[in-house]
Amino acid sequence: MAKVAFSKLGFKLNNTVSEIHCNDLTIEVKNYLSVNEKLVAIGNVINNSVDDNGYYNEGKVRVYFVLEVIDAYTNLSFTEKQQEDPCKLYDLIVGNGLWDAVWDIIPEGEKEYLETCLAKTIKSIYDYKNSILGILDAVSKDYGNMQLDASNIKDAL
Repeated sequence: MAKVAFSKLGFKLNNTVSEIHCNDLTIEVKNYLSVNEKLVAIGNVINNSVDDNGYYNEGKVRVYFVLEVIDAYTNLSFTEKQQEDPCKLYDLIVGNGLWDAVWDIIPEGEKEYLETCLAKTIKSIYDYKNSILGILDAVSKDYGNMQLDASNIKDAL
């Protein structure tokens, strides 16, 4: 079988956008987000949704998922002040129907990829933490911290 050069296919990145209208403004919504941008968005959701004990708060996951999708797929921009209160920003986006309008226009394949990757990544993190390797890693870190604390106490005495 003869090889065909991939470059001969003439593929270009999918930069098509759809539009929604909100309060007399036109908002552009990307039909495709590069895999790198998707991975960054998923990573941001995961990093912002974990609590101090290493557990993922489902409410936070939802808030940050909505905010990341809006940020990544639309041409909307937010001020630093607006970004300081993610829950209020979420309430404004969802409560005024913007989220439904944006989510409805994003192609199904994009939505499925985002939701599946996010859910599987969080599950993988929990699976690791509950595995023997994850438990030993946590014990090792706790032991290292205890050694440091014991040294500090000894020095103080």
